[in-house]
Amino acid sequence: MQASNAPLVNTASSLLNGLKIRLGRQWYICGKLALNEGSSPRRPLNASPETLECQLLFKAALLVSGLDADLPLVVTIGLPNSTYRLYKDKAEQVLRGRHIIESDPAVYGEDGAGIVPVNVTQVEVLPEIVSCMIALRKGENREHGAFFVFSFGFGTLETGLSTDEGIIENAMGSAPGLHYAIHILREELQEAHDLSFQSMQQLDEAFRNGYLYSNRKKIDLIDLRKRALQTYYSEIVSPLLSGVVNDRNLSKTNRIFICGGGAYYGDLVDCVLEEFGDIADIQIASQPDTLAVKGYLLNSLRFVQDEPKAPLGIDIGNIQTRVAVVEN
Repeated sequence: MQASNAPLVNTASSLLNGLKIRLGRQWYICGKLALNEGSSPRRPLNASPETLECQLLFKAALLVSGLDADLPLVVTIGLPNSTYRLYKDKAEQVLRGRHIIESDPAVYGEDGAGIVPVNVTQVEVLPEIVSCMIALRKGENREHGAFFVFSFGFGTLETGLSTDEGIIENAMGSAPGLHYAIHILREELQEAHDLSFQSMQQLDEAFRNGYLYSNRKKIDLIDLRKRALQTYYSEIVSPLLSGVVNDRNLSKTNRIFICGGGAYYGDLVDCVLEEFGDIADIQIASQPDTLAVKGYLLNSLRFVQDEPKAPLGIDIGNIQTRVAVVEN
């Protein structure tokens, strides 16, 4: 996201790709629009729900959900285990209530004021890893028995152990996420390239693509990315996982599900397989980057029943914010 009062007309093809939202007297561009039109879009890591950034992204998520503005909403969001107790109550207080969302439809070629009132009557807050467990147990696969879950996100790595009886607290953990690996890559690149105007969000896109352009030259990042991920694993991931996948917890299960955006990096998954492949049954969750938001939606559904309310799941990520709604 980035502050921008510049007029943007017919710049995007849809609301999702053309999010420009007003807070107070200032306009902000978000998501794909910020990456395309912003000079240096940024987003603080694991910010408090009270911050402008979180409130702006929450409003953007409400807007793109496309839900009936006349229906009260039940919304579930998540927080890393490291900040869950710190921010849970504040998130419920700040995000619950009536929101007047003002956007600029001219960005994607439409007319009108773009003012939408939304009434959020209930906000539920879960640890991110618990939402992933809910999606695995209550979603399409209907997993049973005990299993570990490792969620590799940009902001944090989250761990947990779920059983049919409940969650094992000693396996709940948080550590720095993939931004740690991207920072390693940045430091190495800066020895030969000027990256002063590249935000972490822009570098993340290059990290995922496997290349970037600098001074009109294409720089291949595949080998640098592999080394950065291996260093991240040895310095951050392995020390955390060795305390989670211990003898006591292995006596409950040897099944491991990997999720989060990091599941798409084969070099990172290979590190997990190398350390635990001989003792564990390791699986990558289906659509691993959307597992958490599915769990948030399933949690919201519990509070709707036959009442005239709309359930909504929102994953306010450090790189991407995802929204899940019920199709029918």
